[in-house]
Amino acid sequence: MHDPNDARQVRQAEQREKLGRERAADDLHAVMETEYGRRFVHGLLGLCNLRSDGYVPGGPEAQRHQDYMAGRRSIGIELLGELERHAPHLTERMSEEARLMQAEAELADLIAEEQNDG
Repeated sequence: MHDPNDARQVRQAEQREKLGRERAADDLHAVMETEYGRRFVHGLLGLCNLRSDGYVPGGPEAQRHQDYMAGRRSIGIELLGELERHAPHLTERMSEEARLMQAEAELADLIAEEQNDG
């Protein structure tokens, strides 16, 4: 049991909390160090609809959906904040890779369309 009046216990709790934050930052950095990790995190952020305002017109069912989407967006905002805090250069690299992948996919679609037309 933790006694908030015991200075030693408070210090130990603070140290455990600090170690936990450092470990989470190290884990995030390790994931972002790999191309696979960056691609996974980018996909995860895409599921969070960060660019959406979250508004869903309609009645009670729409409100539940809006609340659900707001929760997803909130997680994405938190994750993006952690990425920018602990791995800003890798976050930028992730974005660059995603743009390149999108351009390559669009080019492949154009080539396939040309081949189907020709």
